[in-house]
Amino acid sequence: SCPHVAGIAGLLKTKHPNWSPAAIKSAIMTTATKLDNTNRPIQDAFEKTPATAFAYGSGHVQPDLAIDPGLVYDLGIKDYLNFLCAYGYDQQLISALNFNGTFVCSGTHSITDFNYPSITLPNLGLNVVNVSRTVTNVGSPSTYVAKAQLFGYKIVVVPNTLTFKKLGEKKTFQVIVQATNVTPRKEYQFGDLQWTDGKHIVRSPITVQRK
Repeated sequence: SCPHVAGIAGLLKTKHPNWSPAAIKSAIMTTATKLDNTNRPIQDAFEKTPATAFAYGSGHVQPDLAIDPGLVYDLGIKDYLNFLCAYGYDQQLISALNFNGTFVCSGTHSITDFNYPSITLPNLGLNVVNVSRTVTNVGSPSTYVAKAQLFGYKIVVVPNTLTFKKLGEKKTFQVIVQATNVTPRKEYQFGDLQWTDGKHIVRSPITVQRK
């Protein structure tokens, strides 16, 4: 619920006063679990079936893990402005919203590249879709290995190993998604992308629909 998450956000801000709101949100999301307090998959209360990310988002929050998430998906002013550009806002409005100087839309930024700790791709054809994300190390030096799963889709992470040597170091990776001839059409499929170093599990929901 909102009061619980607000309290967790306050806890993280106290522990990490230099973290941005996006970093705090990322820490909460990527450390959440899809299991309930009986260690079973979260159920849809109405359907009495296993719930999906459309019902539980990233999952059940775990503040003890959010304190030390390992990696975060951070966002700055430029990220939000690029998102608005990709969404179709005109240059005049973008300039009015930019308080730190002149910003020009590149025209090449994709709305799917918004550095959010989840990936959603509706109306996917048989073409290959490349999604970009950047993670920031907020823990000790470590090497993370990627694991991605999504029923009915071919999904590849490039590179699939990220090595961080210092606090605050950033690394960018690509998630390449492609539907196949056996992919269910008109249905959303739910999967995950995980980065793990043996101590941390940084999990992001993946939701894709083939048109």
